[in-house]
Amino acid sequence: MNNHRNPDTPIRYDESMMDTLVNNGVYDASEVGHLLGGRHIEQIIRWSTPDAKGNPALVTPSHQRAFAFVDLVSLAVVAELYRRDVSEVELRRGLRFLEQEYGFSHPLAHKPVIDALATSGGSLLAKLDKGWFDIGKGGQGAFEEIIRIYLKAVGYDDLGVAAIWRPSLCVVLDPRIQAGAPCVEGTRIPTATIVDLLLDDSAEEIAEEYGLTVKEVNAAREFELRLSEGIGIAA
Repeated sequence: MNNHRNPDTPIRYDESMMDTLVNNGVYDASEVGHLLGGRHIEQIIRWSTPDAKGNPALVTPSHQRAFAFVDLVSLAVVAELYRRDVSEVELRRGLRFLEQEYGFSHPLAHKPVIDALATSGGSLLAKLDKGWFDIGKGGQGAFEEIIRIYLKAVGYDDLGVAAIWRPSLCVVLDPRIQAGAPCVEGTRIPTATIVDLLLDDSAEEIAEEYGLTVKEVNAAREFELRLSEGIGIAA
């Protein structure tokens, strides 16, 4: 069996970033695109920067050069809304409305906001005290079919802020562990590391060496396979 580098070895970052990255998770634009189903880096950058008219970004990165876990969750919602044909213009209007209504800087990473969102056709809706409100167009209306927004397996803290994501069997994204990289649940072993190890060793050998089950090793491999196929973490 090969000698492998300890997957618990910490990832190194610029010291000027360390105080803001602790317990936040950290991803660059390409990693976000990979996790969200093969989104092009240009699309992630477009969603995270002001538009040509100077309107705010859909999701403003928490760090100057990196996305935090709440940014990843927020961009997952943006990707789902975009898939449902909500235009970027209406997304920007709607997000400004949500920031003002709820007072959250990352409204799409808060459970009360997610619970209030839905779409109808290409319209972005929010359920307020007086009923459904088309926050992308700025008006109320009657909607034939309303489709709610759900974030599968996202866990929230006591303040209702996204705190952990279990996107697949035996896999977890926790901003407190390995900078939020997908890991085998209950360990600090990234799923990407498992795939690298499988190039040389069998699932049984890896399970024995790292104190895992073969089921966990295979689950990590299947999760990374879905990412490589561009499926990503579904909202």
